[in-house]
Amino acid sequence: MNTFITTFNIVMPVFLIIALGCGLRVIGIVDESGCKKMNKLAFDVLVPALVFYNIYTTDPHQVLDLRILGFGAVSIAAIFLLLVLIIPRIEPDPAKRGVMIQGTFRSSFVVLGMGLAASMYPGQSLGITAMLSTVVAPMFNALSVIALEIYSDKKPDIRRIIRGIVTNPLILASVLALLMLLTGIRLPALVETVVDDVAATATTLSLLVLGGSFRFEALRRSRRQLFICCLGKLVLLPLIFIPIAVALGFRQLELLSLLILFGSPTTVTSHIMAYNAGADDQLAGQIVVFSTCFSVFSLFVFIYILLTLGLL
Repeated sequence: MNTFITTFNIVMPVFLIIALGCGLRVIGIVDESGCKKMNKLAFDVLVPALVFYNIYTTDPHQVLDLRILGFGAVSIAAIFLLLVLIIPRIEPDPAKRGVMIQGTFRSSFVVLGMGLAASMYPGQSLGITAMLSTVVAPMFNALSVIALEIYSDKKPDIRRIIRGIVTNPLILASVLALLMLLTGIRLPALVETVVDDVAATATTLSLLVLGGSFRFEALRRSRRQLFICCLGKLVLLPLIFIPIAVALGFRQLELLSLLILFGSPTTVTSHIMAYNAGADDQLAGQIVVFSTCFSVFSLFVFIYILLTLGLL
């Protein structure tokens, strides 16, 4: 029961902030035009600041486990390639393909990973979880750009895809943070404070914008796609990759970090990226909302099973 309460307390506030954004739109405090402007602010400034700060503040000397970093990177790449092969065969609408691929392989690891790990292992060093985020954050962003560009309404263009990757604010923030982390270059204390303050607003504003952009009438058009993505994200990926992780000897905090990587809900950033890429942002938003809601129960089940088996 304590595990369920911990997971509920971490995931449910995300859902409630989305609901608040939806309520603000219904009563007229925010409108479609305002959501578009806030979406651009989140994509260009706030979320990049959050990604940068999460990586920048990681202690590279605290832990450097190449096994878990390698397993995480290889697994994400394998999931992405598998989805690129499967999704086009089951989804006829090109506008939804990139969104479904992104919505299935991308998780809220950077946002939820540290919170759930700290709750499960209070007082223990979370360096493993923090270091894993330095690998998965750039990969999530780069692979999302590729998926959304390949299935955009324009003819695939390698140069445009590469340009989309190297100019993406989230990727630029990840690369800059990694360079500073590895070289030991530090920002002045005043600038660090400003970046921290800006980053602190990213998740809340992004979730409010998602709620304000959500349209219930769009659910009728995307029920099948929504079911496929939530099933894959919350159930199938953990069922496939967690047993592999266990067989490779990952336990305790390492295993929990991988469970969050594979089984946590789709990050709100996916909605922002889909919107800016001209993809089906309504479907992207629905995947975030429903995967967030259902993950309260799916994560509880997986954590309970792993605890019962003595693996966590």
